[in-house]
Amino acid sequence: MSKFVILDRDGVINRVTRGQYITSPEMIELLPGAADAVARLNAAGYSIIVVSNQQCVALGLLTSEGLELVSESLRAMLRAEEAHIEAFFYCTHLKTAACECRKPQPGLLLEAQRRFGFDLASTYFVGDMYSDMMTAKNAGCRSIFTLGGLDDELHRRGEPFPHPPEYISRDLADAAAYILAKDCVGA
Repeated sequence: MSKFVILDRDGVINRVTRGQYITSPEMIELLPGAADAVARLNAAGYSIIVVSNQQCVALGLLTSEGLELVSESLRAMLRAEEAHIEAFFYCTHLKTAACECRKPQPGLLLEAQRRFGFDLASTYFVGDMYSDMMTAKNAGCRSIFTLGGLDDELHRRGEPFPHPPEYISRDLADAAAYILAKDCVGA
């Protein structure tokens, strides 16, 4: 089995503003150090999977083809920095839909696990929202919460996590350093 790290997209890899959807490739702006973090994980033998809720498709703000263009743009930006994303998994349903694929439900992580055959219990899920920590719990993954994203303010106000992360990182680069250090000690 290969080693995998699962990342949320918006607020972890690229900039995001609450209430604003990424609806075109031109809106993608990598966060500082994100490409290098992915490249370091890749160099250490980790495949990277992106899992993200994208209800903008169900809202009619973006087509499925447009979402694919955004993904390919992000993939190209990372590839230019020698970083590679193995696959993207999206829930395009409305927040109100009772689907199994919308985080915090574990459906997308389980789908990725079935497709690639990795062990969820030894896989990190890195996200910037409290619901990402619940997603990790629901899928049986290890979790890392990144500061600076959508739920950064909740954390700074002292709002308790619904499920405490294993680690709270400054950003994706710090999360990658944590994962690589744990990998070295076999934890």
